[in-house]
This record gives sequence, C-alpha cells and structure tokens, in this order.
Amino acid sequence: MTKNQRLTARSTFSSVLALRATRDPGAPFLLAHDSTLSFADVDDRSEALAASLANLGIESGDRIALVLPPWPEFAVSVFAAAKLGATIVPLNPRLTAPELRYMLRHSGAVCAITAEDAYGIDYLQLFEDLLVELPELNYLVTVGEEELWYDDRVFQWEDLISAGLGRDFRTHPADPGDPFAIVYTSGTTGKPKGVELSHGGLVHAARETNEAVQLGEGDVVVGVSSLFHAFGLGPGLRGPPWAGPASCCTTDWTTPKHWSWPGGTGRPSTTGFRPCSRRNSAGSRSRATSRRP
Repeated sequence: MTKNQRLTARSTFSSVLALRATRDPGAPFLLAHDSTLSFADVDDRSEALAASLANLGIESGDRIALVLPPWPEFAVSVFAAAKLGATIVPLNPRLTAPELRYMLRHSGAVCAITAEDAYGIDYLQLFEDLLVELPELNYLVTVGEEELWYDDRVFQWEDLISAGLGRDFRTHPADPGDPFAIVYTSGTTGKPKGVELSHGGLVHAARETNEAVQLGEGDVVVGVSSLFHAFGLGPGLRGPPWAGPASCCTTDWTTPKHWSWPGGTGRPSTTGFRPCSRRNSAGSRSRATSRRP
C-alpha cells in the first residue's frame, strides 16, 4: 500500500487536507516570512473559520469572495470554504473599485474576506462603500488589527477563528463535479467573465503537475504566480498535501527582494508554483532542476 493510496481522483480540497493533517500533523505546510503553519494548524484554523461562517448562516452553495494577498489566511479561507461546501471567488486584491464592485455583484458573493490594508489600499474604506452598494454582500471578514467601526456584518479574522475553535458545524462532502471556484478573466475584450472550476478539475491539475515535476515528500513549492489564479489554487495549494508532506511558500512576489525561501535565497528560474528545493536520500536539501510540466 502506497502512502497516497487513499488520495484518489474523487478526493476534494477538504479531504486531502484532513488526511494529511492526520498522517503528518506536525509537518510544515504553509511557509511565510514570519510564520510557519503545519498541516494540523491549517486544518484546525479552517475548521474554526468554517464553524464561525456556518454560525453566520453561510452554507453549501454560497459564494465567498477572497480579496487577499498571498497570505496564509488566503489558504485557510480556501479550505474553510471547502469544508462548508461553499464556492470561493478569488479576486485580484489590486482590482480597482469599479472592477471589484462588478465582480462581487456578478458572482453573487454573500461574504467577502479581505485584508484591512495592503498595496497602499484601504480596504476598510473601500468595503464601507461596497457594503451599502451590494445588498447581497451580507458579511465582511477583515484580516488585520485595526479597530473596526460598529457593524453587525463586519467581523475580524482572529475573532472568528477564536469563536469557532471546537464548535461543531454541518460539513458538506463535495462531489468531484461540484463547482468550487469562480475565477474571473481579465476582461480585455469586454466585461470579465466568471469561469467555474470544479473540485475534480483542480484535483486533476494538481495531480498531473505533481507527476510532471516529480513533487514529493520534503519539497518546498514557491508560489510565484498569484493564488487567485487557477494554477495557484490547484497545484499551488492542492499539490503539496497530495505529494506530502510538502510545503507551500506563500508570500508577495512583487519585487526580487522578496524572493527567498527556507534553504536559500535568490531568483526562481521559472514562474508559477515550482519545487525550489529537494531533500535528497541523505536528508539534506539541494536545489531542484528547472523543469516545465
């Protein structure tokens, strides 16, 4: 019996994480500049977030917009939505206000999870207006430490994590054909179009990419492309738990000075989510060769 025998084409985002958190709970999964979260950490936090969102009335089939930089909170939100059976709407956090308004309205998102401040953008002020303009947007979850204005629709990330720890909620096992993400096109020739991605499609992309680049236990995957893209969602967040235990390095790659990872610094040779270091048979790390799938 192989280690990944129970990971099949019918596996979903939540089932892969749960299995990896059981088998390798302490293994690192998300690596950021100032923190490392294990598979168990991510599973626990996503369970807590899912429980709090369910307590707000968010359920299977609802759409949750993610307006976040490539932070660990993005990944935790993805897995929380998977546990609820909700559909994520990952959006570029650098969108203009009119673009963001259009995609939130078009997708029918009932909840948005956003940074409070990033890229010089005050998202609290931005969403203060959007909550008035978009009646279907019932809830806003903010990542940060700002004092929030009083509003029974606005919640801070850490408050929801704390409130949801140990709380039961109704999970919704997904079918591979069920939609899991709505990813928007750039809209260069017209209005941006929302493209539905299924659990099975993202699983297939992660599995085939892992095989193509021979991703395996102990590898570190560097996220150079954005998490709100299909490749970031599939091979980026789904690939490491499948290969496992492997790690995903989440950071903001806007300038070369940010290009670093555990085991070395420098410039990745290719874009996308790539295995940048590999543990050899003696247990030490070496740079992986550059291979395109």
